[in-house]
Amino acid sequence: MRPLPRLLLFAVVACGVAVTSGRSSQDGAAADKFYKVVDGKADARTYNGYRRYHAGCNHCHGPDGVGSTFASSLVNRPLDIETFRRVVRDGQSTSGSSAMKGFANDPNFAPYIDDIYAYLQARADGALGRGRPKRVEP
Repeated sequence: MRPLPRLLLFAVVACGVAVTSGRSSQDGAAADKFYKVVDGKADARTYNGYRRYHAGCNHCHGPDGVGSTFASSLVNRPLDIETFRRVVRDGQSTSGSSAMKGFANDPNFAPYIDDIYAYLQARADGALGRGRPKRVEP
């Protein structure tokens, strides 16, 4: 393996990103994707993200991340992973008029931020449609 690909592989693993094949978003995920979708079915992380999202986030951000009158869409204008982690952990206020509380101390969400991100990233990329995704069988 040449030095550059080896360095890239190390960076991906060091960041905790799942390394997957370089197939299209419909049949897999590139190395910069947190999700893997095969034949329209979501991997365990992405499916868990769907479940966690619908346990709490959808009340404000709408079904399937499309937004609502309370909060913005998370699929039409996706955040980068570091910003997403910070906002979910610490919360966010926009001009003091609206606020999202932080979930850093919530055991139902804090450990699963990357799973929720995987689900929303798959939705934003069009790899998953609306509704409950089917799961890749283990």
